[in-house]
Amino acid sequence: MRALVFICTATAVVGLAGCSGGTTKVSTKSAGMEPGEVFWAKNKLAEQTEMPGEAQFRDFELLELSNGDRVYCGEMNEISRSGLAQGFVPFYMRRSGGDVKAVNWSSESADFSSKKCQDARNGALRINKV
Repeated sequence: MRALVFICTATAVVGLAGCSGGTTKVSTKSAGMEPGEVFWAKNKLAEQTEMPGEAQFRDFELLELSNGDRVYCGEMNEISRSGLAQGFVPFYMRRSGGDVKAVNWSSESADFSSKKCQDARNGALRINKV
């Protein structure tokens, strides 16, 4: 019976370790901004808001990751349906090919977005293995 419990426990631990995606470290560098790519990225970010056509951006930047992904950083101002500006907040978005892998843009994730973008600017970033 003890052997069976041990085997089940060991299997569960190995299974959990296999399921955790973990993170990986990639190097980063500044990338040239093509107008079409900037337009795509801003639209993807604006889609997260109540009124996408009213979203405003500043300090927009693009970084290339050593794994081929792209990271977009800056600040976005969401305009509510009542027409009130919510204030600029930092955003972080990572894309792989045409897929958005991570997006953070709210005031609740401002510290996270700022940290991720600062890490990317400094040349190295930890990303989730997806």
